[in-house]
Amino acid sequence: MISLGNLRASSAPWLLLPAALYMGSYVGGDNFWGVHDYGPASGELAAWGITVITPAVAGSAAWEAGRQKVLGSIREAGARSVVRQWLWAIRPVMALHLSLVVVALVLAKFTVGVWPSGAGLLAVAHLLVLPCGWMIIGWVTGLLCPRAVAAPAVAVGSWAWLAVPASMSSPSWRHLGGFVIEGSTLTDTLDPLAYFIPWLVTAGFAGAFVLMAGSRRRPWLVAAGAALVVGTLVGGRSLVADWGFSPPTDARLGHTVCIGRAPAVCVPEEYETEAAGIRRHSLPALKALEGSGVPLPVTLRMASADLPPEHGTWPLYWSPDSSLEQLNVDLARSAVTGTAALHGVHDCRQPSIAATWALLSVGVNEKEVQESTSPQEWAQLLRIRELPIKQQADWFTATVQDQTHCMAGLT
Repeated sequence: MISLGNLRASSAPWLLLPAALYMGSYVGGDNFWGVHDYGPASGELAAWGITVITPAVAGSAAWEAGRQKVLGSIREAGARSVVRQWLWAIRPVMALHLSLVVVALVLAKFTVGVWPSGAGLLAVAHLLVLPCGWMIIGWVTGLLCPRAVAAPAVAVGSWAWLAVPASMSSPSWRHLGGFVIEGSTLTDTLDPLAYFIPWLVTAGFAGAFVLMAGSRRRPWLVAAGAALVVGTLVGGRSLVADWGFSPPTDARLGHTVCIGRAPAVCVPEEYETEAAGIRRHSLPALKALEGSGVPLPVTLRMASADLPPEHGTWPLYWSPDSSLEQLNVDLARSAVTGTAALHGVHDCRQPSIAATWALLSVGVNEKEVQESTSPQEWAQLLRIRELPIKQQADWFTATVQDQTHCMAGLT
């Protein structure tokens, strides 16, 4: 009964409905461009709710701290330890937190089609862990400042820390807050560090605020807390300095299904029903390349670009909305990468004259290819295509191997 009364007297019930409605603007189809019916994508879409859950939890914690300070109920419960007193007082905020997490998961399920699974479970843990750090920050702020000031200040501050860095030109800051915009694909999953580092940074901030809470008796704790904040930021930035604008990913392994022979088509298990159709639609373009002197691959495999190239294997670029023409374009790109791998060369996967030649060989519209090619390169291609098939194939193989078209910093 005491807990129920504590909940009814708190600010948490008043925040639940507005926060849940606002959550729909983040965790919904407008922000989802991944693969449907894919467990990791479901969890990562739900994690977009961090920008709603964290401010609500932090603001509510600040308000509850101010309310308990005014009531003096924590100090009066002298038989309990400080930790138990705090856990009792913070229960309404925890209930708000868990309720909003459930809302985010349900919205993600309706959008993606499945509940989170696999790598998506770490994204769900992100929803549970990160707001807890801001809950502590909000509580301490509510103890130090009037709750009418502390609650909106910590809510707006946490939202700004999460959302604003995503639009900044400095890429390092966006990886420290915890609002992970990028998601896993069928071939690559987000590195766990994309979540662990924001947890560490937030823990550092929370520790600094806890130190500052004792500054009335020990003023030097303010300096210690400030030093911890600076150290947290410097250390966090050093960990993500080489990430660029996107967090690192890991190759997804052990989820591949293969069908057919010479060539076999290997796709993630989510596309198993599409594999036969992909192979059937790929054969005409592959036969055209074979007629131009390019050896057929043993396997067409949809896999991470981070995996080392395999002898006789071409990368397969495909998605459910790919047209037949787009498939032919992608097979031309695959021919370049696969031929390079056949000769022990790792292709940089950048536009090249060899790829343009392969486009013409698979039957892509000649006028469209010419429009995307410089006059000098087009004139060179016309001269090459007048050569015998054997000489064209030899030129293609040599051009693919030298990789002179690669430019540093271009992807």
